Amino acid sequence: MKNKLEESNRILKNAQTVTIFTFVSRVLGAARDLFIANIFGAGWVTDAFVQAFTIPNILRRLTAEGAMTLAFIPIYTEIRERKNRDEAKKFAAKTLGLVIAITSILTGLGIIFSPQLVYLLSAGFVSNPEKFDLTVFLTRIMFPYLILVSLVSWSTGVLNAERRFAVSAASPILLNIGIIVSAILISPLLNEPVIGIGIGVLLGGISQVIFQIPSLRKVGHYFSPENFFNDSNIKNLLKLLGPSLLGLAVYQINIIVLRNLASFMPTGQVTHYYNASRLSEFTLGIFAFAITTASFPELSDHMAKANWEKIRNTLRFTVSTTLLITFPASFGLAIAAEPIVSMLYFHGAYTWEDVQKTALTLQAFALSIPAVAIIRLQTSLFFTLKNTKTPLKVSMITILLTGLLGWWFSQSLEIVGLALGLTTGTWIQVFLLTIFLLNHPEMRKKWWPWRSSFLYLISSGGMTVFVSFLMGYGLWEKGPFIFYNWLIFLSLISGAAFLYAVLLIILREEQFVRISIQVNSKFKKNNRS
Repeated sequence: MKNKLEESNRILKNAQTVTIFTFVSRVLGAARDLFIANIFGAGWVTDAFVQAFTIPNILRRLTAEGAMTLAFIPIYTEIRERKNRDEAKKFAAKTLGLVIAITSILTGLGIIFSPQLVYLLSAGFVSNPEKFDLTVFLTRIMFPYLILVSLVSWSTGVLNAERRFAVSAASPILLNIGIIVSAILISPLLNEPVIGIGIGVLLGGISQVIFQIPSLRKVGHYFSPENFFNDSNIKNLLKLLGPSLLGLAVYQINIIVLRNLASFMPTGQVTHYYNASRLSEFTLGIFAFAITTASFPELSDHMAKANWEKIRNTLRFTVSTTLLITFPASFGLAIAAEPIVSMLYFHGAYTWEDVQKTALTLQAFALSIPAVAIIRLQTSLFFTLKNTKTPLKVSMITILLTGLLGWWFSQSLEIVGLALGLTTGTWIQVFLLTIFLLNHPEMRKKWWPWRSSFLYLISSGGMTVFVSFLMGYGLWEKGPFIFYNWLIFLSLISGAAFLYAVLLIILREEQFVRISIQVNSKFKKNNRS
């Protein structure tokens, strides 16, 4: 029981670190998006930047970030536990060599074939040659960011495996600062100001890499790649990575299809989609992914020791804590989408019509938040089980369904339909992954927090009644320019959080009560010291 409590405290502490830095990063990211929206609005120039930045980000998820990080940590942990730390360091250095080689080749090809990539992703831009050419130019400027962010992702894998989370969580702050500073200092000097934002992406990436060095040195690692050919551990990594990369490739193809559909829609729809997805990711990044990130090294460690009881305890705690946040976040964003978008975006070149379309898209995205968080955890679990073929099979099925649903819904709902298609496909993916997990004998034993999940739903429902009532008093078509709206908006957010907490206490939800006691105990301890 003591070890179980120590682990939960450790996960919460690490998740708190990730949450704090991710919160700062997301706030700066929101400021960055608001800055861009205020200057450029939801016009074709902004659409060009969004699409151009999407292309290296798609490849990023196929290389060092995402699948590579998930595959790296379990193997690194197993080598460290069963052999020694020096062997784990050698594996990390060889993995770095692999990452640099792959991303360098992809970057070179990407710069050469940028027109073809833009056409593949945004065929609708061809009808506007100026828009198409700007997207190609921005893509070429930002493509080297793939190498930089891949180095950061490798560092994240190493540091997280060593249970160091602060630097990796804080790194995106530097990207946002780079973009904002460049928009202020460089953009005004250029004939096409949006190019300054592309330069800011590269400056932010360089600063992110430099920021990793001190923490890597503390754990005995450096940006020193080694020859990765004919290495058995690298072969195991690639064997584990292969199906997941194929699954991600299928997923990215689905994104390409959906983005292409968006590019044929009226000007501004791509930006509405982007801003809505960013608000949805804000919640996921700050809370849901933080707890999953903090628990993944613990799961990998238990799996290396084949301790199934600890694995189930960690899963139960992680799922419960994740749903504690994602259920009310999903309900709240879905109900209060228009006030949120109005208060954040309704200024400068961003019109009331843009606000309404972005809010509708956000409502569709909000419904997927719990599902996305659960899939992140399920995927981590499959990687610790060294089973990447099952997520591949599921992703191929659900991605096909998502694309078809997105196309079908978009015929009548335009960009909102694409978001709704993604949401529906995400919940189908959760259902299928759950069925496959239950095929594992050890996963059939009790680990899902059913009672807590039910109580979260009830409390979230009660919270939305309050939100629906209070938001009716706002004058949202006037945006953030009147004090009265800020009074209602802040009361809405704080009141919803307070009511949700009160309902959980009344219902005696165990996880929330336990976390409250731990936080209160830590607060009193800090005050005494």
